[in-house]
Amino acid sequence: MVKMNVKFETPEQLVEFSRMCQKVEADTLIEDTVHKLIIDGKSVMGMMTVTLNQRLIFVVDGSDEKEVLSTFEKYRTEDMVQKQNLG
Repeated sequence: MVKMNVKFETPEQLVEFSRMCQKVEADTLIEDTVHKLIIDGKSVMGMMTVTLNQRLIFVVDGSDEKEVLSTFEKYRTEDMVQKQNLG
C-alpha cells in the first residue's frame, strides 16, 4: 500500500483522475480526513463529492502501485509519499 497527498483544483481534474484510476488494476482510494470520507477513485460520482483545493490522501494498493503513483504525479501536493507493508 502506498499513500500520496493530492489536491484537485477543478471538476475536470476529478473526472480525469477517476478515468485514469479506472485504467489501473490496483485499488485506488481517496481519503478525505476533514470530512472523514473514503472514496473509490474509480467512481466518477464518488469523486464529484471531493472538496476542491483541499489536501487529500491518495491510497493505492496493488501489484502495480509504484507505476500508478508515477502516473498520478501531477496531482501530488506537498512531500508525502508513504509505503506501508501490511502483511
